[in-house]
Amino acid sequence: MRVFRHWVVWSVVLWAFLLSGPAVGEVGRAAHGLLYQISSPTAAVSSVLFGTIHSEDPRATELPPPVRAAFDDCSGVALEVIPDAAAIIKAMVTMTYTDGRTLHEVLPPDLYPQTAAALADIGMSEDAFKDFKPWAVMTLLSTPPTETGHFLDIMLYRAALESGRPVQGLETMEEQLAVFDGMSEADQIGLLRETLKSRSQLPIMFEQLMQVYLERDLGRLVDLSESSLQGGDPRLAELFREVVIDARNRRMVERMRPLLDRGGWFIAIGALHLPGDAGVIALLRRLGYGVSVLY
Repeated sequence: MRVFRHWVVWSVVLWAFLLSGPAVGEVGRAAHGLLYQISSPTAAVSSVLFGTIHSEDPRATELPPPVRAAFDDCSGVALEVIPDAAAIIKAMVTMTYTDGRTLHEVLPPDLYPQTAAALADIGMSEDAFKDFKPWAVMTLLSTPPTETGHFLDIMLYRAALESGRPVQGLETMEEQLAVFDGMSEADQIGLLRETLKSRSQLPIMFEQLMQVYLERDLGRLVDLSESSLQGGDPRLAELFREVVIDARNRRMVERMRPLLDRGGWFIAIGALHLPGDAGVIALLRRLGYGVSVLY
């Protein structure tokens, strides 16, 4: 059950990573790297910003030496969200209906059998998913089955706790889940349809993303995510891009600023939040922070 819960929580972010991306300009395409030094005019020491991929693949969880050194040298660690027990419980509650409705009642008659069959493929019985909201089902169907539950984000969180360093979330679990839970039911159903259409291509897409991530090519990461949206509903794609990526970029940057102005922090967020004219790197530069590639 523990592995399943981690899978549920982080699949929310995985879906955003796979099927959405920021608008790309020269700032985004020029970015090649995953580890950045961030300098603040008010801090005696710089901080670092690390682009993660929400994966348990050993190729991602084995930190490269420059990243490991930056992590070991930091005085505090900031993540998108703190993956503690309270957050996991909140996620499980938010993903289900509490007003008596069921997924069978909410989904159109043509969509429910497809959804039930897809969930059965990943080992979920009807009793297990009957209370899930459409967006929650979408996230479950957008990720490969987990094997260990040791995602890169969770490993960084545990390592920081073990070292006794402070850990801070840039968002709350409520805020992350509101990205999906605040969508209209019609939009949730539309995104579920898109997910079911593209599900057969997910294994290929995951491997492509992993390869490009390991090459630290943020421009190609954006290109891959954008290509995954082709053929879908343009309105839903734009909605998803603004709500899941751009708005969250602005919020996370605002909450990074006090940490950057103190200095010494290791900040880890999904790699697709970094590039683009609306990405975190560009936003930080506009605010007067120095940003340079370390790795």
